[in-house]
Amino acid sequence: MNQLLWIINEILNPIGIVIGIVLAVPVFWTWWQVVFGERRQRRKWLAEIARNPGGRPGVLIVDLLPGKAIGASVRRHLAADAALAYITDDRIASVTRAAALKPEQVTDLARDIRAAARKLMDAGVDVVHLFHAGPDISAFLVAAELSNGPRVMLYHHEQGAYRCFGPLEPLR
Repeated sequence: MNQLLWIINEILNPIGIVIGIVLAVPVFWTWWQVVFGERRQRRKWLAEIARNPGGRPGVLIVDLLPGKAIGASVRRHLAADAALAYITDDRIASVTRAAALKPEQVTDLARDIRAAARKLMDAGVDVVHLFHAGPDISAFLVAAELSNGPRVMLYHHEQGAYRCFGPLEPLR
């Protein structure tokens, strides 16, 4: 019996402690990254936004015209515009449809617009550059979704190029 207690206390107990420590390290590291890594990232975004308002632009492309894809021309415009060229893909959201919008699809469209706006907000965007091609109802849905969010800059395609029409301002 004494020999069994000696084996447990002198051999198995230290092995169990070492295994516990080895397993605790990755568990603690993962917890730290989840809790404090995400919080640190959000604090970094908020500090950047406070220091430089308008410094985290994002792009929302609403392409609802069948047979006309505007995504490529918008990306060319972004690359050509020095103020917008540095926008990364995590701050570009797109809502597209291959066929004409039907009344029964409006709810799904609103859900997609909400998801695209959420993607931009999660990326810390404080100015949305909106490129829209589609029916008026989709423009109303976008305006309603972004009305309580960041500033929205409107773009219009005319004569082969995009022109900024300025911010979407609420009526006063």
